[in-house]
This record gives sequence, structure tokens and C-alpha cells, in this order.
Amino acid sequence: MNVSNTHEVSFFNCGLSEHLLSVRPGVSQDAALHCAADVLATTHSLLLAADEIDSEAARAAAILLVEVAGAVLNATTRPSPEPTD
Repeated sequence: MNVSNTHEVSFFNCGLSEHLLSVRPGVSQDAALHCAADVLATTHSLLLAADEIDSEAARAAAILLVEVAGAVLNATTRPSPEPTD
């Protein structure tokens, strides 16, 4: 049985070419997708609360969580091959 695993994907840009965080390689695709779904469910709840209390901090946190979920989803797909000259 061939089980797909994540590859490293960096996110949370903190400079011109620096990223603070990354998805770890080697996590099973199923586990990673479950984590992404959990992060998105939390983001949804956070955004609903942010609207109720009019919180910019909660909205900013939601944006970061969406970036986390996106990085996890990107880590479950095969990386594009490097271009050759």
C-alpha cells in the first residue's frame, strides 16, 4: 500500500525571503487533511465570534489560521518540479 506523506511547505512570511513556520515533511496525507479541516473549523468559529464582538485581533488570527490550513493542503500535493534551463 502506497501512503502519501506531506512535504515541507514554509509559510508565515517574516521578511523578504524568510518564513517563520513550515509544515513538517513525512506526515501522512490523511492526518494532515484532518488537521487542515480542524483548523478551518476553528477559523470559521473564530470569524463568527469576531463579527459578534467586532474584533480586529480575532480577524487577524483567522487570516493566520487560513494560511496554516493552506500550507497543510499544499504540503499534501506533490511539489512542482524545479524548472531546468
